[in-house]
Amino acid sequence: MLDPALLQSISPEDITTIPAHTTIQDFHQYIKKVPIVIKGAVKVVSEDAEGREITLYHIKPGESCVASILGALSQGTSSIKAVTIEDTELVMLASTRMYDLIRNNPQWFSFFMRMYQTRFDELLQAVNRSSFSTHEDKVMQLLEQRSQLLDTRVLEVTHKQLAEELGTSREVISRVLKKLETAKKLKMGRGKILLKPKA
Repeated sequence: MLDPALLQSISPEDITTIPAHTTIQDFHQYIKKVPIVIKGAVKVVSEDAEGREITLYHIKPGESCVASILGALSQGTSSIKAVTIEDTELVMLASTRMYDLIRNNPQWFSFFMRMYQTRFDELLQAVNRSSFSTHEDKVMQLLEQRSQLLDTRVLEVTHKQLAEELGTSREVISRVLKKLETAKKLKMGRGKILLKPKA
């Protein structure tokens, strides 16, 4: 997590609010700025050879995007897409400014290294889920993760969006959600899913 004291080294001009469902970094673009979330949330997705997207991780308040950091440091193009989930307040840190902060401030270097470890652990968890979890488990894990991220049990998300995040078809998601509703783990509405309270 970002120490609030570190924000004092950030210019107010670098802080902006971006609407929900806005792409802040797209595939194959040069990375000129690195996002740090202050309020809200951002999802980071990858793309397979057939153009299907799958969610890698979410960036919560006080966190940054490791893929953007590494891309900026290598001066390469982006292998990910980052999209706001809700209206999100961000630091959009210019790559040149990030170099200066890492070089001159050990606390910033430590922050970026912690982010790397956090994201690496999350990617390992994602690989394990993909290899060993059932479709029902994957959907519930994604819904619970989003619920925790947004601090609500009522999620405004479509079957199509869930399918895109999990790299599967809308038909599979619809079938799984129906099973989960029958099992009384959630209740579906139009464009919304109500998760049952945790026991």
